[in-house]
Amino acid sequence: MVRIIGLAAALMVSTALTTLVSPGQAAPFGTRDEAVAMVKRVIAKFKKDGPDATFQAINSRTKEFWDRDLYPFVLDMKGVNFANGGTPSVRGKDIYNLRDQDGRYITREMIDIAKNPGHGWANYRWLNPVTHVVDDKSAYVERMGDYWVAVGIYRNEQVNENTVAIMSGSPNSDDTYLQMAYDLAAVLNDKDNLRILPMVGIGGPQNIRDVRDLKGVDIGITQSNVLNSFRHSNEQLGVYDDKIVYIAELFNEEAHVVARSDITSMEQLQGQKVNLDEIGSGSNYSMRDVFQRLGIKIEEVNLTQVEALDKLRTGEIAATVLIAGKPARSMNKITSADGFHFLPIPFSSTLVNDYLPATLSHDDYPEMVAPGQSVDTIAVTAVLIAYNWPKNTDRYRRVKTFVEAFFPRIAEFQRPPRHIKWREVNLAAKLPGWNRFEPAETWLENNRGTAAAADAGSSAGQPPPRGGLTDVRAQDEALYQEFLKWKRTRQPN
Repeated sequence: MVRIIGLAAALMVSTALTTLVSPGQAAPFGTRDEAVAMVKRVIAKFKKDGPDATFQAINSRTKEFWDRDLYPFVLDMKGVNFANGGTPSVRGKDIYNLRDQDGRYITREMIDIAKNPGHGWANYRWLNPVTHVVDDKSAYVERMGDYWVAVGIYRNEQVNENTVAIMSGSPNSDDTYLQMAYDLAAVLNDKDNLRILPMVGIGGPQNIRDVRDLKGVDIGITQSNVLNSFRHSNEQLGVYDDKIVYIAELFNEEAHVVARSDITSMEQLQGQKVNLDEIGSGSNYSMRDVFQRLGIKIEEVNLTQVEALDKLRTGEIAATVLIAGKPARSMNKITSADGFHFLPIPFSSTLVNDYLPATLSHDDYPEMVAPGQSVDTIAVTAVLIAYNWPKNTDRYRRVKTFVEAFFPRIAEFQRPPRHIKWREVNLAAKLPGWNRFEPAETWLENNRGTAAAADAGSSAGQPPPRGGLTDVRAQDEALYQEFLKWKRTRQPN
């Protein structure tokens, strides 16, 4: 036991040496990929030059086998150490019974991996001599003839290499974006390999600016009409860039206009106080645009939905509006017994370019819409966007990792308990006028069958209407045909 404790102390001291950073290196800790690559270099040298030359190179800390906290160690199947770039004192020693801070026989576990399946990761806990904290470590192990080689990394540093921050929505208005972001985290989080960090945002317009300018933000959710307006506004100012790309169209967000029972049409809101949600939110931006297009001048107020509903009850405002994926939680907290109802928004030619016709039904809001009835409204499309990072950069790699984890598992998002709006997602749908993030486009090109099957699954069973064509109840046939013509221009090739 004394011998094992002495070896453990020597290993701790050697770890302190490996935390030193060579000048010019960007990161103080090695990554999983770098650890695997170092193991592969050891094996390649072993096959080319034999064991003695390989062990000598490791023990001499040649550049290819010494990088920050990364170094190889080689043992045989009995637990005898033949090479160790970080701990000279264990060379030639039997460390078969070496234990970590939790008492696990870490050498035995690595030998088991080397025997079967021949390669893999072993987790253990070890005192970091720099921070004096017991850290989680992991070593990649691979068999090498009668030996096995491993390179360890600090697991607590790996999570920082594989985080993806998603700017979502504000709980003060409604939490559709937040729920979708949390669903992404619940399904895709994979220990050290990928961690999704949902971030509370303000709404569609600000989310675009955050993805474009805010450090640490990788991905955001916004609305297609806001995205188009953002680019158009920049172009009017002479600013042309391609800093935003889209990953996928997501779902339709329906407009909810809640009014007092004495108001029966949008036109009756002329000159009235109407809550357009908080400034900067997608609801605020889009509904201000809708009222302008319809030629209805209102007195705008900016409140959270909770505040607005209270003022609606007291008669201080005439209506409140919200754009969110149905059924929106805040809208499920009101009833027709409160003296409220949904105002219909007629789909007119002035809305064709940026909005879709939609309905709110009894199934969506049983306390607000009578059985067998529905309320005509409009919708916008939610879009998952990313910054257009240059290739071969760390941020590009993170978004690529996200896409390659997300796209193959879209069917999991379309089943309970995930948000019902996932059932509307068609990964192959294109956003006209915008470039898709290249790894997303590549994945779709290589997996057309998988994407098509997922889209077919989203329409099976009893999901909610997908909006657009299946959701419209057009009263004007000519206008409806105009919409169909426009819609066809937006379909994926």
